[in-house]
Amino acid sequence: LTIAIEIGMLLAVFLFMRRMAMVTNVGVFTREFNDEEERLDPMSIDKRNIPEGVEVYEINGPFFFGAASKFKEAIDQVAKPPKVRIIRMRNVPAIDSTGIYSLEELLKSSQKEGTELIFSGIHAQPMFVLEGSGFFKKVNPADICGNIDLALARAKELIEIREK
Repeated sequence: LTIAIEIGMLLAVFLFMRRMAMVTNVGVFTREFNDEEERLDPMSIDKRNIPEGVEVYEINGPFFFGAASKFKEAIDQVAKPPKVRIIRMRNVPAIDSTGIYSLEELLKSSQKEGTELIFSGIHAQPMFVLEGSGFFKKVNPADICGNIDLALARAKELIEIREK
């Protein structure tokens, strides 16, 4: 009976991991982005002006193991590094160490490329975990924005500074 319970728990863990990986997706939005479903959302990126040289990556769902690899794939698909990357996390209810590691790797590669990194709409649990891990010590506090409008304004500001 004890072994059966352990096997059941192990199977439940694997099923949970699989489901979490399946429900999380990562989207890339640029000036050319056009999606009917996104247009119906009042907080849609489609209703905002994305400055030239800015890419917005939106993570939807818990940022765990499987989502981290999807996120890396989305970043790697871009041929030329943008001037500014906005990581929109309004739909991320939770993050784990794999997600933190993925963001740390993105931060390192963005610094090497000369790409500015801005975070938008981070919820309480991910904010608490990212602060606790020391991740935000590596990020300019001005690059942590409460919503997409503030993030886009910050991106525009960074591009203007860069062009002077």
